[in-house]
Parts: sequence; structure tokens; C-alpha cells
Amino acid sequence: MGNTSLDVRLNGLMAALESDPRIDVHQYPVRASFVESSLVLEGTVKNVAAKKLACAAAKRVAGNAPISDRMRVAAAEPNEDGALRDEACNMLSQEPVFLEYGLRIAKKGALDILREPQGDPSRVINIQVGDGTVTLSGSVGSLTHMRLAEALIWWTAGCEAVENQLRVSPPEEDNDGELADAVLMVLEKDPLVHAGQLLISVKNRIVTLDGYVASQEEKHLAVMDAWCVPGVEDVIDQIEARL
Repeated sequence: MGNTSLDVRLNGLMAALESDPRIDVHQYPVRASFVESSLVLEGTVKNVAAKKLACAAAKRVAGNAPISDRMRVAAAEPNEDGALRDEACNMLSQEPVFLEYGLRIAKKGALDILREPQGDPSRVINIQVGDGTVTLSGSVGSLTHMRLAEALIWWTAGCEAVENQLRVSPPEEDNDGELADAVLMVLEKDPLVHAGQLLISVKNRIVTLDGYVASQEEKHLAVMDAWCVPGVEDVIDQIEARL
């Protein structure tokens, strides 16, 4: 593949990014380049939706080239890594779904035990924080738990990126129904969203949210919650805001 072909692909990508107002590259520029065999995306984007939409656009033009996502989300409340680590640990340790999970914190190359697993000794989540990125590793019991863990971390103050390396054991087959279950669980966990007033449907990893909420702010939160769920490729917002 010659340089001309690379330029055509990059130009097509930038046109796709500029055409989607949800990415807002004029306010939050995204840089794209081919480095060796990878298509690299860099920059600070406004939210998780913009990050995932930019990655999806890159996949459409990359051909067989792997995508290297180096984009970071602009943190509404910047945090030092120590504070971000504490917030992430509190978020997972207080979540009822993970009460029987062991939690370990990576510090200076070692794992400090925050909590031992109750029951299955393989159910352990490791948390590592560096330069605003939270990395999750270990083993969880379901795809829903894997997705919930990442969504909760995205809610953590100061989080700019999440590396989700959690394994699901035993492995589960993923499908639209599994993804819909995870989106529903995440919406139910958000105390600012009335999930019972929303209808969720998923087709080919595209989530449609319908129903009604009290305000534009609640509508925005519901949409962002759905985007925080790994595996979601797009969110169609059909929610009615009463105010």
C-alpha cells in the first residue's frame, strides 16, 4: 500500500470525523496517522461517545490495519493518579455485584490486597492506575460483570481512559441480548437516571434508548451511560425529555 493510498484513507477518516457532530473535532481535535502497520488515533475527546465513534470510523477506513487508540477523554474533574486509584477502588469495592470479588491494587510493580475473594478464589479484579488511565485485569464470572466494571470506572472522577483486560471465566457467548442486559444494569446503577422509564433494544451492537425522563440532563446521562458499556457501537437516542 503506497503513500497515496494512506493519504486517501486518512482523508476519508478525517472527513468522517468532521461529519459527526458528536465527535466535535473542531473543539476537540483528533489526530490520525499510520505508524508502521497501525492506524493511530490521538487527542483529547469530549466524552466516551466521541472516543468510541472515532474508533468506529477508523475501523471503517483502516482495512486490515490494526487500530491503536491513544485518545483520552477530557476529565470533568481532574485527579492525581493516587486520588483516581482511591476513587476506582471505592467504586468497585462498594458495588454490591462485586462484594464477593477479591480486589487488588497495583503499586510500584506489586499487588496490594484490598480484599480477599469470598467463595470462588478466581474472582479477582486488579486495578492499576497511571497517567489518568485505569487498567482492569483479573477474572470475572460473566460478560455483564466485565461490562459493569468498565462502566463504573468511566464514572470515576478524573478517569481519562480505561484498559479493560478482564477475562470472563467460564467464557460466555456474546450477543445483542447480553449487551442489552449490561446496558440495563448500568442504567439501573445510575442514581440520577430513572431506568424504569426507559426501553432498551439492541441490534447488531447498536443500542436504541426510548421512553421518557424528567430533564435534558437526565437524557444526556442515560445516553452516556449506554456509551460507557463496552461492546456498544452506537447509541440511537429516542428519549423524550419532559423539561
